[in-house]
Amino acid sequence: MRKLLIPVVCSVVLSLGMTACKTTEENYQRAYDVAKAKKTEGLTAEEAAGFKREAEMPKTVYKGDSIPLKSVYVRYVEGGGELKHAKVYNVVVASFRQRFNAMSVFNRLKAGGYPDAIVLADRDERYYIGAVTTSSLDTAVIVLETLRQKSPVALTSPYPYILKKP
Repeated sequence: MRKLLIPVVCSVVLSLGMTACKTTEENYQRAYDVAKAKKTEGLTAEEAAGFKREAEMPKTVYKGDSIPLKSVYVRYVEGGGELKHAKVYNVVVASFRQRFNAMSVFNRLKAGGYPDAIVLADRDERYYIGAVTTSSLDTAVIVLETLRQKSPVALTSPYPYILKKP
């Protein structure tokens, strides 16, 4: 009887083990959800949103380095700088829906050593504050790196980035 019981138990255990090893879409989804939760574990909602915005920012390879470069149709905002038009490349330090907030950051940027700062707006009336407007991508990248090191205004992700006027 004992000799007969051992093979039966082994076959039951093997059959259970074989069916339990099957991977399913549910298992993959569960593992993905756990990994995704661990990625943002310990972050505030604001920090997680900042990482998400930064990941969504388009990147371009420039001289072997990745730079944030976004292309948007923009126009000059009256009273938003001494240069009455935007050139091709604009290093953006902030953007707002409210003109008052945009002008406040614009004034702090000018007072902080960026006399060529400019305020631009898109067709949805979102105001972009540029530290510099230039026709040279080289100059824009240099200003971008300078602002990353030291900025007269508080920078939050995804700022600063380069806004290219198409």
